[in-house]
Amino acid sequence: MSFLKSVVAMYFVAVLGTASAAPPKDPSTQPGMEHVAIWALDIGKSARFLNETLGWRTHPIDFGVPEDNEVFGGMKLGFVDANGLWIELVQPTTAGPGMEFLKEKGNGAIVELDFFLQDFDRNFAQMKARGIDLIGMDGKPMKGNGLLQEYVVVDGKRIPADERLSYLPFDVARGTSIELAWEYPNGVVYLRDAQWSAQQATPKDGPRLDHVVVLAADLDATAKVYTDILRLPRISMQEGLSREWMGVDGRKHAWIKSNDHGFWIELVTPAANDAGKAALKKFGDGAIMELVVEVDDIAAFYERMQAKGITMTAGDAHPLPPGQKFIISKATGDRYNYFPLDRSEGMRILLYQRGPKHRSVYHRRDRG
Repeated sequence: MSFLKSVVAMYFVAVLGTASAAPPKDPSTQPGMEHVAIWALDIGKSARFLNETLGWRTHPIDFGVPEDNEVFGGMKLGFVDANGLWIELVQPTTAGPGMEFLKEKGNGAIVELDFFLQDFDRNFAQMKARGIDLIGMDGKPMKGNGLLQEYVVVDGKRIPADERLSYLPFDVARGTSIELAWEYPNGVVYLRDAQWSAQQATPKDGPRLDHVVVLAADLDATAKVYTDILRLPRISMQEGLSREWMGVDGRKHAWIKSNDHGFWIELVTPAANDAGKAALKKFGDGAIMELVVEVDDIAAFYERMQAKGITMTAGDAHPLPPGQKFIISKATGDRYNYFPLDRSEGMRILLYQRGPKHRSVYHRRDRG
């Protein structure tokens, strides 16, 4: 993508961050996390929930995938500014891989980690040389060099907005859908950023999307997907919050820095107990389990949700202990609770407040 600088002014291209791994052999193929994709039955309802509870604002850009797309199927799309990363809401409208994902995973499923590249062709060639054959969204060999012809609605008319998509094979990615994408200068992401001012953006002092959680049957093997294949940095800390409902204790966590803007991927391996075994069986190795959101005062957040008729939980259908507004980690002082799935449009979202600086998992993580 060596021509990009020459077209920045023409297309109002915003600078995209890339992850800072130990110096990559080729910066043009170093991926950086750009957004996460969430499948939705109704993107309007999902976006309203995120705005009304977390204050996250929806971008006004109107875009999607045409109904006659043979590979992907039709999709209605939308972006939500999660104050730390973008969320792409995806509503399939016709038969295709997107609709199959929705049927399989359900409303609110976090289905993709979406990374951007500076040079799509070079990355494809380098992956090929390493024995990795990138695939299309449908799980089959890429067609048309990965071209996805999206549309953007301008003055009531659809105009082209193009990008190229590739995916790590699911066995290579150990069950997680990992997209490696590149945008043409007329791409939706460039248009999105050019049309989004500081005044329109989600306020920075509100709840912030901090990381996503990925289930890993083999922690180190899954971590190598990110460190060895994507060349993203992993810190040495292996501690994290325990979640009794899915059999995860404070050990066997891996922290991957996904971009230069402080967004993380947390890999967790359930303990070898009944809850842990049940979680792996139900969700599967590589499942993207939850969005993790930082708040300043989790007790106050609990009260605000109560006023909206939302009772926070300890995870999925597990209630908080009687009289408690959150779970507190005795070891770290970190506090957390969850939205109930039946109120969150199916999105599994953990809210946390940091504990003391010398004990908190998150303070220690950020210090490296």
